[in-house]
Amino acid sequence: MKQIRILILSLAAVLGMMACEREDPSVDFDNTKVEFPSQGGTKSVSVTTNYSWTATASDPWLSVSPASGDKGNANITVTAQANDRSTSRKGSVTITCRDLTRSITVTQLPSFDQVLVIKHTLGDFVLPSFTGSSMAGQVNWGDGAEETYSSGLKHSYTTAGSHTVEIKTAGAFSFKLESVAGVTELDFGNF
Repeated sequence: MKQIRILILSLAAVLGMMACEREDPSVDFDNTKVEFPSQGGTKSVSVTTNYSWTATASDPWLSVSPASGDKGNANITVTAQANDRSTSRKGSVTITCRDLTRSITVTQLPSFDQVLVIKHTLGDFVLPSFTGSSMAGQVNWGDGAEETYSSGLKHSYTTAGSHTVEIKTAGAFSFKLESVAGVTELDFGNF
C-alpha cells in the first residue's frame, strides 16, 4: 500500500512538471518599433519572456546584445551603424522563444546631404513642400523640438521673436514655400 502511494505521488509530480512545460511561449516588448538617425547609435528595448530566448539581427548594419537570455525580464541593446546612403533603410531584430518568434522593426534615416535654413518671426510655421525621389528629412524647429519631415508639417511656437528652422533632407530636387510673409532669411546654400 505504501509503495502504491509513493508511485501515485511520483506520477503526480511528473505529470505536474510536464504540465508546467506545456505553457505556451510568450515574448513581449516595451517597443516594437525603433528608429535611428543617419549617424546610427544604440537603443534599449525591454524584453519579457517565459522561457529562455535568443536574439538575432537581420542585417550587417544592425547588431543586438545580449544574443540570448533566460526567462523573465531583460534589456537588449540594438545598435545601428551609420547610414551613408541617401535612402532610408529597414531591418529587424528577432527574438525567438522556443517555437515563437517576434520581431522589432528597425528603421534608419538616410544621410542628409541637403540643408535648408529658414529664419522667420511667425508664431506658427508651415514647412515648405519638397519634391524628389525617396524624399526623407529631419526638422529642427529652433526651439528644442525636432521631428521627421512630412509635407505641410506645422509647428506652433510658445515664445514670440525670431526662430530658425533647419531642414535636413536627402533625395529632394526642389522645394516650394507657400508664403514668404514673416520669413527674414532663406539659406539654401547647402541645398
